[in-house]
Amino acid sequence: MTRSYGMAARASGPSAQRHDPKVLRETPRQYEHYHPDDTFADLVRRSSFSKEDRRLFEDWLAATALDMGLTDG
Repeated sequence: MTRSYGMAARASGPSAQRHDPKVLRETPRQYEHYHPDDTFADLVRRSSFSKEDRRLFEDWLAATALDMGLTDG
């Protein structure tokens, strides 16, 4: 999974640098829990060329941060 974290930073550019490393570790677990037929790494890959998947990726990062109490929401 470490590889997907690096890909996450590349997929959304500088905005991914704002996210706490804890969020980048927890988001794949939550995403794959709710999407057992998909992986977070695949979402990250798709986000580089799909506007919808890029927004979904950003939404999952934001939701995880909110869930972890790291943002004011």
